[in-house]
Amino acid sequence: MPFTQQAGALAGAWRRILRGRAGRISVAAATAAVAGYEYDRHCRASAVARTLRAFWTIAVISADYKLNFRSERGIEYLNSVHERAARRLLACCRDNGGLFIKFGQSIAVQSALLPPPFRRELSVLYDNAPSVPVPQIAPVIERSFPGMAIDDLFVDFSPEAVASASVAQVHTARLRSDPLQKVAVKVQKPEIQLQIGWDLFALRTCARLIELAFEIPIMWSVGEVESRLREELDFEREAHNSELARRDLADLGDSGLRRGVYIPRVFWEATGREVLTTEWVDGVSLVHPQQLARDGWSNREIMQRMVSLFAFQIFVTGNVHGDPHPGNILVRQHPDNAHAREPQLVLLDHGLYVRESRAFRRQYAEFWRSAMLNDRRAMKRIAQSWGMADAGMFSTMVSLKPPQLSSRAHRARKAAESKSAAESKSATESEGKDRGSRRSHFDRQMELKARAVAALRDSRGLPPELVFVTRNMNIVRANNQSLGIPVNRVQILGQYAALGLRRMLIDE
Repeated sequence: MPFTQQAGALAGAWRRILRGRAGRISVAAATAAVAGYEYDRHCRASAVARTLRAFWTIAVISADYKLNFRSERGIEYLNSVHERAARRLLACCRDNGGLFIKFGQSIAVQSALLPPPFRRELSVLYDNAPSVPVPQIAPVIERSFPGMAIDDLFVDFSPEAVASASVAQVHTARLRSDPLQKVAVKVQKPEIQLQIGWDLFALRTCARLIELAFEIPIMWSVGEVESRLREELDFEREAHNSELARRDLADLGDSGLRRGVYIPRVFWEATGREVLTTEWVDGVSLVHPQQLARDGWSNREIMQRMVSLFAFQIFVTGNVHGDPHPGNILVRQHPDNAHAREPQLVLLDHGLYVRESRAFRRQYAEFWRSAMLNDRRAMKRIAQSWGMADAGMFSTMVSLKPPQLSSRAHRARKAAESKSAAESKSATESEGKDRGSRRSHFDRQMELKARAVAALRDSRGLPPELVFVTRNMNIVRANNQSLGIPVNRVQILGQYAALGLRRMLIDE
């Protein structure tokens, strides 16, 4: 049949399909889907697509665990399930960007409770996120300062971002009102306001799905997380947090902290809800430990200052930085010491803060002081007052100590290790050894899950501050580990807990 006749036949068949009811419905559905996709992409910053991607990722991960995480599987296979889950989460967070980067970072610091692959895979989310061109952020600056353009506020505004995070990016500039003053201009990415409602809906829904699928009570923390993330998008609030942290250091910090930590000044004339301008400070980020080593900085001195700073906030001031990851901490030579090497930490990004109630701060300090004194009765009493009967598991959750197995699981682990060390004399013995090793590995992970579930079951009494105070401690612990554990973090925390209690008693 000639080509023209074939084409005519196909066109006729297509017209007959379109004339049919099913054909018209199919075309209408396809047109609506394409239109909806384009509207979502161009008008809603792909908010719906990102939400659906998150739901799909959680569904696939849940199905993988339900189908494949079984006691008869080998250790390597069980670990591969964790690896797949972590990689899928990483891909989702990277593809979605925005607040999903923060969600992934939060998971990455839960190394005390989650398998190692989650921290290993998701820790890359602390690297710089993609930035957007200046013409796209210019409207953000202009709506923050009506009637003014970038050139009315700044000179030498850098054409490229010098840093980019999940919700904002930073440019260098000089103030128009003071051209000698170099500043860091933090500008919220233009799509964030369009995405936040959908992102928090996805967070809430995914948390509910995880709770239903795995019987892990996590919804108690979602309201606090949502509230704090919304606050983080208000840069005027961040500026106030920064100034409060500066005052706390000046008024309540000891001489070592006042000298060892610096918080950049805020320039209010160039600060709004979506734009924050602070003084520019040169330094080396903790993201680059090799550069710190080449510059001759002592990991011990760095971590001594860092752990002391955040212990001071948790137990003395009650105003706690909720995101002390390596990218938010710089190290520089102290500007007032021209004769000797002296590190000074520069603390950045004060958007995510938690205000502790006095009652929480007292109880939390008592818990840590009791831990230092090995007063298990007092630790148990405080944990139970918050609805957590398992004080040992609570200690794991707040980054005090690693999880401890029950005597039964401990015996099973020892038995499996003994079998592994013994030389097999028959195929049957070898098979039994493998089964014992698989069972003990599975049992350990199931026991850890069961204890976490039991500890969180009565979550009504858990203080809301605990969410981000625990986050702070987990990140600081991870920072200490990444630098080779140069300081005894628990001891420093215990010392500041005692100091905080002493000051509260004096105040009363």
